Amino acid sequence: MMRFKTFCWRVLTAILIVVWHGGLASALAADSCRITVVSVLAARDDTTIDPKLEPEIVDLRSIFNYTSYRQLGGESLTLETDQSGSVSLPGEHELNITLKDIHGDRARMDMRISKKNQIILQTTLQLLNRGSLFIGGPEYLNGNLIFKISSAF
Repeated sequence: MMRFKTFCWRVLTAILIVVWHGGLASALAADSCRITVVSVLAARDDTTIDPKLEPEIVDLRSIFNYTSYRQLGGESLTLETDQSGSVSLPGEHELNITLKDIHGDRARMDMRISKKNQIILQTTLQLLNRGSLFIGGPEYLNGNLIFKISSAF
């Protein structure tokens, strides 16, 4: 009988440890995401590379066919699940982002670029924690806008 009680206590202890760790993991799960948006002007009129973009120049050139890249600005916002926020972009454009959810190492968000209340681009994307991606944007000045969107949670 003593062995059975010891066995039951061990099983109960193991179950409590698993439940406690599962509860701890969900308590530590991210519920907000910091999103950074960097605006870049890409053009073919010269070969100027903004020093701020040097770390990304190989990626930019592998995706986009331009000879000049200049960073125009950057803005960050922190969103919680189902919360929306906006970032002003060059050329009277606006980027609206809604954080849909964070699951594991990915954040899913809806994104909409508009100008004067006219939607130019609307999509849903997923970003890895500390990940980023480049999105080609509309014409601007003597080239095109490119946006680098990064996340951290």
